[in-house]
Amino acid sequence: MSLTTPQPLQSGPAWLQELRQRAATQVETLPMPSATEELWRYSPINDLDLGHFHAVVAPARGTATEALLAQLEATPACVISLIDGHVVGVDVSNLSAQVTVTTQVTDSTVVTPLASAAPSRLDALHDLYSPQPIVIDISPHANVEGPIVIVSELVEHKGLTTPWVHVRLGVGAQAEVAELVIGGGDTLTLSTTELTVADGAHLRHVAVQLADSSAWHLAHQLATVGRDATLESFSVGLGAAYDRVHTEVTITSPGGTSRLRSLYLGTDHQVHDVRTVQDHAAPHTNSDLLCKGAVADSSTSVFTGTIAVRNGAVRSDAVQNNHNLVLGEHASAESVPNLDIHENDVRCAHGSTVGPVDEEQRYYLESRGIAPHVAERLLVSGFFDDALDALPVKSVANLVRATLKSKLSKALNVELSNG
Repeated sequence: MSLTTPQPLQSGPAWLQELRQRAATQVETLPMPSATEELWRYSPINDLDLGHFHAVVAPARGTATEALLAQLEATPACVISLIDGHVVGVDVSNLSAQVTVTTQVTDSTVVTPLASAAPSRLDALHDLYSPQPIVIDISPHANVEGPIVIVSELVEHKGLTTPWVHVRLGVGAQAEVAELVIGGGDTLTLSTTELTVADGAHLRHVAVQLADSSAWHLAHQLATVGRDATLESFSVGLGAAYDRVHTEVTITSPGGTSRLRSLYLGTDHQVHDVRTVQDHAAPHTNSDLLCKGAVADSSTSVFTGTIAVRNGAVRSDAVQNNHNLVLGEHASAESVPNLDIHENDVRCAHGSTVGPVDEEQRYYLESRGIAPHVAERLLVSGFFDDALDALPVKSVANLVRATLKSKLSKALNVELSNG
């Protein structure tokens, strides 16, 4: 089923069929994103050839999910397995009765069509081909033991994958959710994750992208945070040829807090693209963003972050920092922080750095007898440590550290276990 001659999937409830029919019309009329637009500036989106990919009607069999789960440090409360965006398994054997996982959504009011929020042809393609949204409901005041793990395995050659996840925490609830992406090859992923954190709730969320180096992975994360609620969300980008994460968090009520973290490492010709919006829609709200990345070989990175404070959102406190290491003469990093402030009584700060490993720090280590290649390894590893220490879902820490270590070993041309 070619993406240039789109035909809606025929499965699912009536509301989903209607959504796909509308999306089919939008695919014909909406433009493709362009690097001339600010939202896609510095990206390789003009190189995307939709005719190269096709929709996956029936998923193949995956082989990597079990090995990935074995690397986690805690027993998951639930495992949701996807192949090319299609749900192939839901293991709820350890899941509390206070959590409901729905893969056959009959009520369209619990999800938000992506094309209605950010109209482009890619958004419409997501709605056109998404098999079914996955809705995870956590009851009020529940404290879920163990992470809820969603593994998205990419298998179909030249396949389009469109996973759609909605996590909803009730009042005062606490939970951890980990989204893991593996496989890929020559694939295109257009994913959506919606996070709803009700008053007094606390969601710890991590998205780890480990797709093959020829994949295109474009993720859209939309979150709302209620009164005295907290969202901790961490995105890790280590795989894919083009890896894009667009995160928008709206803090809707006083006392709400958003803590966003991102980490990426580029090698070869990879492009890592992080776009964020910290939207303060109410007074006395807090947001804190830290994005750290390194680029080696001929890879590139892009960060565009916006702190938005709406009229009436007095006493908002927002911080945004993006720091980049450039590890090769052909690598590059772009960092564009933005402020959109419509109130006076607020505190907003942003910082951005792009540069090589600090030569004074390197000299200090070398002057104490540490070999140059070991000194560089220590400095780069240390650069990522504070971000890794903030992983909100601790059970994925070893997986992330091991993958990062392997990539750094290749990027620095040194075995990280030595010295």
